[in-house]
Amino acid sequence: MTLTAVVAIGTGAEARPPAPTVATVATVATSLKVMNWNIQGGNSSDGDAHWDSIVSTIAAEDPDIVTLQEVHNDKGHLVDGRPGINQYQTLLDTFPAYEGHFARSDTNAYGGSAGQLILSKYPINEKVSYTLPNDNSGAVDRSMGGVNIGVGGTAVRVYSTHLSAGDGAAAVARREAQARYVLGKLPADKMNTPTLFTGDLNARPDAAIRSWIAGAGWLDTWTQLNANTGAAVVTHPGSGDDARIDYVYGSGALDVSEARTRTTTASDHRPVVTRVTVHSPSVARSGAVLAGADSLAGSAHVAVYSDAAAKVRVCDNKADGWGVRAYVHGKAGGPLVVTGQDGAYADGCGTFDAAPGTATSPVVKVCLYKGGEEKDCRQRTIT
Repeated sequence: MTLTAVVAIGTGAEARPPAPTVATVATVATSLKVMNWNIQGGNSSDGDAHWDSIVSTIAAEDPDIVTLQEVHNDKGHLVDGRPGINQYQTLLDTFPAYEGHFARSDTNAYGGSAGQLILSKYPINEKVSYTLPNDNSGAVDRSMGGVNIGVGGTAVRVYSTHLSAGDGAAAVARREAQARYVLGKLPADKMNTPTLFTGDLNARPDAAIRSWIAGAGWLDTWTQLNANTGAAVVTHPGSGDDARIDYVYGSGALDVSEARTRTTTASDHRPVVTRVTVHSPSVARSGAVLAGADSLAGSAHVAVYSDAAAKVRVCDNKADGWGVRAYVHGKAGGPLVVTGQDGAYADGCGTFDAAPGTATSPVVKVCLYKGGEEKDCRQRTIT
């Protein structure tokens, strides 16, 4: 089964454009396209409201799953002198092929409400919403929404959140507390099944939050195919604060074949598009080992399949001259079945495979290396 994930962010205005034509769901689903985007309540990067650009961007990508942040319900309120709209209901009306789940977070500056929206062309069988912790500082409340959808008989879980912004000590502490809460709510017992976690994390690639997410077994779909540097990686451009802060993560049950951003001025964020495939055979067990004395240098993630084959993804988060190397033995005291190192994948990831039948209960050792030197080695048995 192929899944595609797209993350997007956009703008809005009071006028509702004609509904674009959206493809209907196939009887037998073989693919999913997921779009995540912070649409900034419908306000574009040029300061104008372009709700039609939000709609046309979604229509152009034609995703099966859309996850949006900063979606507003301003019905009954004025937005810059114009009558506001219920943006999530407008999207449901514009795209009737979708079901939706809105996870309200807080009121907004116009007197309406804001939150995260998940849209799905496939039946939503379960919905959850969580309000993230706040420190009573007056900062905007944040939320996370989640759905369980049925795709051709396969359960796929999708979660989306938006963490607090800011670079000061208090803002960082607030965001880190929210990240810990989110990781506590994400289904640790479902990490061997097709699961996606998307959102605006307001965290750059070198933030500690990213290592915490990796340690919980989540794989950054972008770095599996791309470096963490360069113009293409930016999801929040402008104002001298260009950054990658919007992410699509997947469980070890998903293989990534595409990860890209989409250039648009419809929002101050860019959509992130990721295509993933549900691995066959299924994942029997998976886990990650963090690298470095501070657990921030990178990671090695191992997914063991039902045929005792394994996929090892070795990631370097720092590109500081020290690489990340992983050794995988098929079982305790058993032979070495695969060695993977980031090497040319500095500030990115490399993927390596162990043959079927070789990884029954793998033991993973992860070290930092430079030349012939290794340090800060850690080891874990994947159970």
